[in-house]
Amino acid sequence: MEKTVLKRECNEQVKPSDFLDYREYLEARYSFFKSHIPKYTYFEYAEDSGLGHNNLLNALVRGRRPLTPKTCRKLILHFGLVGKERQYFEALVEHSYARDPVVREQIFRKLVALKGRLVVNELDRLKLEFFSHWSHAVLLELMSCADSSLEPEWFREKIRPKLSSDEIKNGLELLCRIGYARKNEALSKYDVIQSDVSTGAEVESVALVRYHQTLLDLARSAVTDCPPEEREINSLVLTVTTEEFQTLKEKIQEISQQIYEQHPGRPEANDAKVVQVSMQVFPLTFSSGEKK
Repeated sequence: MEKTVLKRECNEQVKPSDFLDYREYLEARYSFFKSHIPKYTYFEYAEDSGLGHNNLLNALVRGRRPLTPKTCRKLILHFGLVGKERQYFEALVEHSYARDPVVREQIFRKLVALKGRLVVNELDRLKLEFFSHWSHAVLLELMSCADSSLEPEWFREKIRPKLSSDEIKNGLELLCRIGYARKNEALSKYDVIQSDVSTGAEVESVALVRYHQTLLDLARSAVTDCPPEEREINSLVLTVTTEEFQTLKEKIQEISQQIYEQHPGRPEANDAKVVQVSMQVFPLTFSSGEKK
C-alpha cells in the first residue's frame, strides 16, 4: 500500500483528539505505519515527517528532546492536520510545556472545548459536558431524595459550595437531555432513569481527567471550608517498589468498589447527604534509571 494512502488512513484512524499526550499521538502514528510496513523505522518516520533522515521523532516520543514550535509546524504540515484537529494538537503541545498551573488549566479547558466540537456522536458530546463539572453528578444524586423537587432553587439550597441559578438550571437540563433523568410533573420531581454513569469510549480520557481535576479542586477547598466533624482527610508519604505501587492501586480500586456496594444510599432518610469519597496514589519522585 502506498504511503499516501496510508497517511490518509492514519489521519482517519489516529487523531490528536484521541490523546492527552502529544508523545503518545506521535508514537501511535509510528505504530500505525509499522503495522503496515514491518521494516519501517523511526529514521524513515522522521524523513516522511519533513524532519530529515534522523532519530529525532524517537527522541521526542521517549521524552529526550522537546518539541520546538518550528518542528511542531513541520509535523502539522507533513501530517496534513487541519481545522480542529490541528488546533487540538497545537494545544496538546502547549499544555505539555506549560508550567504555570493557571495557564495549564486554561489550555486544558481549551482542549475540552475542542474535543466537544470534534465529537460526532451527540450522546458522547453530552457525556463530555456531564463530566466537565462535579455538580452534575451531585444533581443526579439529589434527584433521588424523598423531598426532591422540580424547582432549581431546591437544588441550589442543598449544594455546597454554592452554585449560581444558571448553573443549576443548565445542569438539570443536561441530565434530561442526556437521558439520565426526566421530569415527573405529577409528583413535582425528577425521575432518575440511570444513576450508574460511564463515559463513552470517544471522550473517556479527556472527560475523566477533567472530572477528577474538578474533584481535586473540591477536596482542596474542603480542607478549610468544611469543619473537622464533617470531613475525613488523611495522607501518607511512602517509599514503595513498582510491585507494591501496583498493589496499592488495586487496593484503592477494591476499597472504592466495596464502599459503593456497601452504601447504596438512603435518599429517604432525613439526615441523608451527598458526599464525595476520593482516594489517590501518585509518585513524588523518579525511581533509579526512570525517564525524567
